[in-house]
Amino acid sequence: MNFQDVHTLQQALDVAPPPRLNSAQDRAEHNALQRRLLVAQEDERVMAEWRRRHPEDVAYEQEYWARRREEDTRRRREERLDRRRRKALASAHADIVNAGGRSFFTEEDERWLDIWLSTSDDTNDDDDGADDWSDWD
Repeated sequence: MNFQDVHTLQQALDVAPPPRLNSAQDRAEHNALQRRLLVAQEDERVMAEWRRRHPEDVAYEQEYWARRREEDTRRRREERLDRRRRKALASAHADIVNAGGRSFFTEEDERWLDIWLSTSDDTNDDDDGADDWSDWD
């Protein structure tokens, strides 16, 4: 239901029909969700008040996260450059060996695997490299 004259959560709760709660478990889950919602709303209110009273903390936090983003971006660029160098070395070595040259890697040398490194530039700068499998749990 969409109401044009509803602007707050309380107004929406006043005009919305009560939830269909068929069992005691449904009621308990509903009450728990309502408590979590109230806690989240109070947390947002307190944080807004904190930001209003302590703008220097907000500025410090913004500077901190800007530095972290810059450091992370630099680290990712250095890692990509290192992967490109390692892949180029492994590829050049494979070309030498394929042309009949002598290998300077041993058979068990892990640098052989560097030929399979991905060096694409289509990575997201905001990606921290961690796999976010927690969404599937």
